[in-house]
Amino acid sequence: MGGISIWCMHFIGNRAIDLANHERDLQVAYSSGFTAVSFFVPIVVLMAAFIAIGTNDHISWWRITIGSILCGAAICGMHYLGNSSIKNYRCIYRPAFIVGAAIIAVFASIIALSLFFVFRGVWAHSWWKRSLSALILAGAVSGMHWCAVVGTRYRLVNIQKNNEPSRNATVIVVICLSLGACLILAGSAIFRARKMKKSALRAQQITLGTAIFDKHGRILVDPDGLMPSVAITDSFLEKNSREGFSNTHPVFHWLFQASRNWSGISTLLDGMKHHLLQLPHSGGEKSGIQLINEHGEMIKDYDAIFRELFCVAALKLSEQLGEHITSMGVLWDDVLSTGAYPVRATPRLRQPRTPISDSESTTKEEDQAGVDAAEKGFPGFQTEYGRGSLMLLVRQVHTGRDADRLTSAGFRFAELHQVSHLIQASMQIQSSDFEKTLQALATHDNLATGGSYSLGPIKPRLRICASEYLEDAPGF
Repeated sequence: MGGISIWCMHFIGNRAIDLANHERDLQVAYSSGFTAVSFFVPIVVLMAAFIAIGTNDHISWWRITIGSILCGAAICGMHYLGNSSIKNYRCIYRPAFIVGAAIIAVFASIIALSLFFVFRGVWAHSWWKRSLSALILAGAVSGMHWCAVVGTRYRLVNIQKNNEPSRNATVIVVICLSLGACLILAGSAIFRARKMKKSALRAQQITLGTAIFDKHGRILVDPDGLMPSVAITDSFLEKNSREGFSNTHPVFHWLFQASRNWSGISTLLDGMKHHLLQLPHSGGEKSGIQLINEHGEMIKDYDAIFRELFCVAALKLSEQLGEHITSMGVLWDDVLSTGAYPVRATPRLRQPRTPISDSESTTKEEDQAGVDAAEKGFPGFQTEYGRGSLMLLVRQVHTGRDADRLTSAGFRFAELHQVSHLIQASMQIQSSDFEKTLQALATHDNLATGGSYSLGPIKPRLRICASEYLEDAPGF
């Protein structure tokens, strides 16, 4: 985008230069060869500049300086190479203005890129800060261009008869490139907005996230400062008003143990995915499993299906990170409440009646709550509002090779105080001090596989094995 903007600004700026009292045949005309070459020069040089600055999370001023010099060289080089494409004039340059133009380009680039990468390094890249950096960088391009133009004299070499079509063609190309760049930027903005909206939606769901820490206590996040996560299901189906999904629930106990035996679970994942595909899906969609039948009752083997959904979600997370499922870490012994506002329906199921239970539960019978369309497949539920839940797989990265592999997948390690508020806000995590929670996870004593684990309020149970799952799971 930067190369396109420099190239377009140059030729639009040159279009504003009027020579020989508006004589059409004496206006600047361009050769196609040098014009095409001048387009690729800023793209290649700017790519090298941003690689020099942006490949390391650590802010290095000498890297920023070298990158800014390359950026200034791209601006100046494109300008003078673009002027070489003028075929009916020979440009004569005054050295003082060449030096002045280079100084403007380099120093403005230093200021703009310093602001941008310093803001990025501390995760303070709000839109107005990015706009400020872009404005300064645009000033570098424009200021350098007009400083160089003032120091340029045009000596006529030959008269180009009817050169207006070539001039108009250049403008048309500039307009097309500018519109294309704007569309790409708009698409990127829309994609990021959808990503943030999706993250907010997960706050109303049962979500599995991963908290991966390096040896310095930094947490792994994506380029937007968000924790990698996937939705397990839209909601946990409650059998009654007293039941809720927490770390005291028997299903959570199973998940807690399963995360400490991924090697055994990994052999069952194909069977789990196959079984989930065989379940009824709402509207024929593979993403929405119908967990309630047409009578408003929980489908058979719901607990086992929820376990499968958890394991498959962990597999999706591992694929996002480019890791094997056995390296995903262990489940933290608590469940975080998410959802800043009550916007999600929490389903409670209709209990099968007997002649006795009908008379005893007339005044205690619970209203049937709504379920998201992806999980119910039919209308007719009343709604009761509730919140989502977040479970975290915790892992420590002890080697530089493992850390490099994760960063090469498009993620970054960030200081907790820089991104904790971003994670909490995006996932709407209900915690009075989420940064302190992350610090506790980063120094967790029980991240290694094997041995004993601190279960908090959970009573110790036997380690899960593959045979235990096979006994409980349907279809195996």
